Amino acid sequence: MEENILINIIVLIGVAVFVVAGFKHFKLSPVLGYLVAGAAIGDHGFKIVTHTQTHLLGELGIVFLLFAIGLELSFERLKAMRKYVFGLGSMQVVITAVIITLIVILIHKDFTSAVIIGVSLALSSTAIVMQVIAETRSGSTQVGRISLAILLLQDFAVVPLLVIIPLLSGGNSKAFIVSALGIALLKAVVALLAIFIAGRLFLRPLFLLISSDKSESNELPISVTLLIVLSAAWATEHLGLSLALGAFVSGVLVAETDFRLKAEESIYPFKSLLLGLFFMTVGMNINVIQTYEHLYYIIGFSILLIVVKTIIISTLCIFFGFNKGVAFQAGLLLSQGGEFAFILFNLAKENKIFEENTANVLLLIVTFTMALTPVLAILGQKISERIERRLGKTPLQIIEFGAMDLVNHVIIAGFGNVGKMISRVMEAEGINYIALDVNQELVKDEISNGFPVFVGDVSHIETLKAMGAERALTLILTMDNEVTIKKSLKSISKGFPNINIIVRLKSLKKSREFYDAGATMIIPESYELGLQLGGAVLKSVGVSENEINRIKGQFRSGNYIKAKREDNMLESEEND
Repeated sequence: MEENILINIIVLIGVAVFVVAGFKHFKLSPVLGYLVAGAAIGDHGFKIVTHTQTHLLGELGIVFLLFAIGLELSFERLKAMRKYVFGLGSMQVVITAVIITLIVILIHKDFTSAVIIGVSLALSSTAIVMQVIAETRSGSTQVGRISLAILLLQDFAVVPLLVIIPLLSGGNSKAFIVSALGIALLKAVVALLAIFIAGRLFLRPLFLLISSDKSESNELPISVTLLIVLSAAWATEHLGLSLALGAFVSGVLVAETDFRLKAEESIYPFKSLLLGLFFMTVGMNINVIQTYEHLYYIIGFSILLIVVKTIIISTLCIFFGFNKGVAFQAGLLLSQGGEFAFILFNLAKENKIFEENTANVLLLIVTFTMALTPVLAILGQKISERIERRLGKTPLQIIEFGAMDLVNHVIIAGFGNVGKMISRVMEAEGINYIALDVNQELVKDEISNGFPVFVGDVSHIETLKAMGAERALTLILTMDNEVTIKKSLKSISKGFPNINIIVRLKSLKKSREFYDAGATMIIPESYELGLQLGGAVLKSVGVSENEINRIKGQFRSGNYIKAKREDNMLESEEND
C-alpha cells in the first residue's frame, strides 16, 4: 500500500513538472494543463492514479492557498476592504444563490436540491481565480481587489453551508436546523477566538526564537510555518468547520507580525506544488464517457451558469460604482463554479439528497466552467479594454474610477525603472498602490503587464484628487527632473498637507529647498549608492548583517527624514 502511494506521488509530481513546462512553452495556462492531465491519468482516464489516493494532497493545496491569501491581508487591510467584502461579497452570494435556486426549481421541482445547487454554484473558485490573477500579475489592479473581496466572503460562507446540508437530508424540523446552525456558529466563534488568542500569545515568542537562530538554514522557518498552518486547519476541522478557514485566519495573524515574508517564502514551494495537485484532482472528476453522454446538458448549463453569474456580478459591481469594463471583467473572472462545490455536492450525495448521476453531472458542470476560467479571464480583459475605449471617458475620469476603492494607499508618480521597482516592493508587502506617468506609450505597455498605472501629471490638483490623495498615506516622486519635482511638491503640500511625500534626488545639496517645498523625506541616489556599496564592503570583511543594517539606519535617519538642520551641515555630509 505504501509503495502504491509513493508511486502515485511520483507520477503526480512527474506529470505536474512536464505539464507546467509544456503549457508554459505554448503560452497556455498551467491550470488548464493540470485539469487535462488529471482527466488523463485519473479514475476515468488511464487509471494510473485514483482520486481517493490524492484527495488529501488536493485539500492541502487549498489550505496553503488560503493561508497565503491570509498573509496578504492584515486587520487594517480587511477593515479598509469591509465595504466590498461584506457588502459586495454578501450581496453576490445571496442574490446568485436565490436566482440559481429559482432556475433549478423550474427545471427540477425539488426545493431542497435546488437550494443546495443554488448556494454551491454561487461560490467561485478561489484556487483557480487567484492562480490566474497571479499569472497575469493583476493582484494590484481593481479587478484583482474586487475578486479578492468577493472570494473572501465566499470562503466565509462555506462554514454554515457545511453544517446546513446534512440537516436538509430529511426528518429535521426548522427548530432543529436553527439550533444546529446556532451551535455551528458558536463553534466557529470559539475556534476563531482560540486561534486568535493562541496566535497573540505564542506567535511572537515563537518568531523571536526563530530570529535568534543566526544560521542561514531554512529548516526552522519552514517547520514553524507548517506547524502554524496545519495546527490552525486541524483546529477548525476538528470542530466541524473547514480546514481552509483555520488556515486563512492563521495567515491573517501571521500577516500582523514581522515573520510574514519568511512564512510566505517557506510555504511557496508547498503551495504551488500542492495547488497544482489540487487542480489535477479536479481533473480526475472529468469522466469523458459521461461527459459525452450528457454533453449538451453540461455545455448548456455551464454557459447558463457563466452568463448568470457574469450578469449578477457585473451589475453589482456597477451598483457599487465600478466602471463597466472593470465590472464585466470581474464578472467573467468569477463566473465559474468553485472547488467548494465539489465538497458540498459530495456531501449532498452522501446524505442521499442527490442521486449519484445528478451529483456527477453537477460536478462535471463545475469542472467544465473551472477549466474555462483562463480563457474567460483573457476574454474579459479584451472586452473590458474595448468597453473602456467606447465609454469615451476623460483621463481624469479614468483615474478616478481606477482609484475609487483605494484607502490608505500609496501613490507613485513617475513609472520608470525606479517607480516600477517601488511597485514590486508594494506588491510583495500587499500594499495597495496606484501609479502615474506622463508618457502615454509607457503607460499603455505597463497596463498590459498588469500594473495599475494611469496617464496624468501629478502637479495638477485635479489629478491628485482623482487619485484619492486625501485618502492616501504616502506619495512618492520618482522623476529625475528637479524643476518638475519642486513644482509637484508645492501643489501636493498645499492641497494635501497631511500626506507623506518621499522624493528622489540625485544628492542632498539642495535638500533644504525641497524640504521647504513640502518633502517629508528625501532619498539621494548618490548617498544611497554609497551606503549600499559600503554595506557590501563591510559584509566582505566579516561584519554581521545586523550591524550593517544598524549603520545604514543610523546614516539614513540622520539625513533622509526632515529635520531642522542647516544647509551647510547637509552639504558637508554630502561632500564627505
